[in-house]
Amino acid sequence: MSRRLISLLLSVVMCGSLVALGPTPASAATCTADGVNCKVGDVGPGGGIVFYDAGSTQWWGRFLEAKTTSVPANGIWGTSSGIGTQAQRIATKQLGMGRGNSVSMAFDSNSVYTRQANSAFRGGFFLPSKDELDALYNYWKISGDTRLQYHDAPMWSSTEASATFAWYQLFQDGTQFTDANGIIPKLAGNKDFLMSPVHVGSGFKAIPFEVIGVSAFPNTGANWPTSLNAVAATTANPSCSAGGANTVCNIGDIGPGGGIVFYDAGKDEYWGRYLEIAPKSCEGVKIPWRPAGNTKTVYRETNGQTAAEMRLLAKGVGMGKVNTRIITLALGAGSYAAKYAEDLNCSGVDDWFLPSKDELDLAYNRLAQNRVGGQDTPVGGFNKGYYWTSTDYNNTTAWTEYFMDGQQFDRVQTLSGNNKPPANPFRVRPIRAFGTNNVVLSCAQGGTCKLGDIGPGGGKVFYVAPDLLVANGKRARYMEVSTNPNIGEMSLCDRNPKVLPTRPGIGSGMSNTKILENLCDNVFSVDQYVIGGKSDWFIPSIEELVLAMNFLGRTASGEYWSSTTIGTDQARSRGGQNEYGRPRYYSLDFLPVRAFG
Repeated sequence: MSRRLISLLLSVVMCGSLVALGPTPASAATCTADGVNCKVGDVGPGGGIVFYDAGSTQWWGRFLEAKTTSVPANGIWGTSSGIGTQAQRIATKQLGMGRGNSVSMAFDSNSVYTRQANSAFRGGFFLPSKDELDALYNYWKISGDTRLQYHDAPMWSSTEASATFAWYQLFQDGTQFTDANGIIPKLAGNKDFLMSPVHVGSGFKAIPFEVIGVSAFPNTGANWPTSLNAVAATTANPSCSAGGANTVCNIGDIGPGGGIVFYDAGKDEYWGRYLEIAPKSCEGVKIPWRPAGNTKTVYRETNGQTAAEMRLLAKGVGMGKVNTRIITLALGAGSYAAKYAEDLNCSGVDDWFLPSKDELDLAYNRLAQNRVGGQDTPVGGFNKGYYWTSTDYNNTTAWTEYFMDGQQFDRVQTLSGNNKPPANPFRVRPIRAFGTNNVVLSCAQGGTCKLGDIGPGGGKVFYVAPDLLVANGKRARYMEVSTNPNIGEMSLCDRNPKVLPTRPGIGSGMSNTKILENLCDNVFSVDQYVIGGKSDWFIPSIEELVLAMNFLGRTASGEYWSSTTIGTDQARSRGGQNEYGRPRYYSLDFLPVRAFG
């Protein structure tokens, strides 16, 4: 797959996503404490900026707002430990836990929360949990909200990792650390740090810690639910493992794919409802993120969105399947993490993928606890070493999760293991998503399709839109190309009309064709030809044509029209590996395409 084609795919993937995930920063609306008519980007009831919406009321509320400035910590994180067991500390990482964590810190007169109670945390604000702080970082970076004046500095969270370590986040690049368990050798704790330590290879200098106040609303007054706790043992639940329309799963159940259910979205999302992680028997060992010598670009700036913004979007829950497809299209053949996951057939199921950064962290939080020393975990059999995620960091490194304690680090993509302690090979534990729909239709019947399937119009499916695109409702999910159109050569448009330039991108072919139909004679008509019982075929845009020709192997001979015009009297075509600008009245072949799903 060429760099050009990767760019074409990403232009579709990311089209409109920043609007959906990063609201307009200029919003001046003010939310009330009950959250009615509130949205991300509004001014919250405490005067901060709303940066997170859970979509519905949770045990802790629905919205999170943050103060618009970060302030120096002016001292240590704290001295006392407010949380008991390691499993309980893991739970305090999650969304909704910042308020309770801060209450525990209030009993420590030396804590940063107590010290800043009348400044950074005044008015009901608290020190955010690890995941709340990360959600704020993501909003700040993706939205470009200029009202948020945060420094590129390490920010404390309210989540303890142990009696002597606490979680913090570098607002330089989003990495969250505790620096425990040998990440910084011989380090006994970090709660007494005034500055972040220097990490070898990062290039970031030691900088004093800062804090940001966060608040949750509406305040439900509910207690910490047991559903946040780690799983002590797996459970056999036929209502889960059988799948189908009556699927009901609990965290820890054995799923339909023989894995362990570790996440429930609460309702069917565009990607499904539940996530399960494959059993240990299907784990890949000593596998790199990309093959050695493969330097192909996975993400680059597209349609005004930077590669860095795309990588932030790639962290989220629901993105693992999208990421995996983007990676394998970009990198092509070889032995590497995403390809291993995508090609895996485990327990008779073949729709596994490499988890995103946040998806793998959820699996760690719920399943990878109760480890005894350096042994594999009792639940899931997870090694203490590093597991790859599908989230790219900078096209040279990618995010991993250290399953000894849940710290996530970017590691060089071509590595298959550590050369220095902890000297373990890097591992791949695929996951899969599923919902509650048991109606199984073939691709030709309008069901789920994969590349190469026969579509409803009898053509071959040559494009499957990543799920982020489908979630935002911007395009159809699939495109098929007719393999036997029997149309023959004809001109695209007559000589007379002046045609404005039409668009080149994926998703543009249908609208381009309609424009040409209205202006030109002798143009291929979407309702003139019925192929496979369908009359909604169109002339592909140049980018759609490139994908279709490459898929069909028609790059060795033949030249075909696209519906992308150049200026007022030429259009783009492709023959072999080359693209041309031809007068519109040339006679060339067509490859009819249709979108569906």
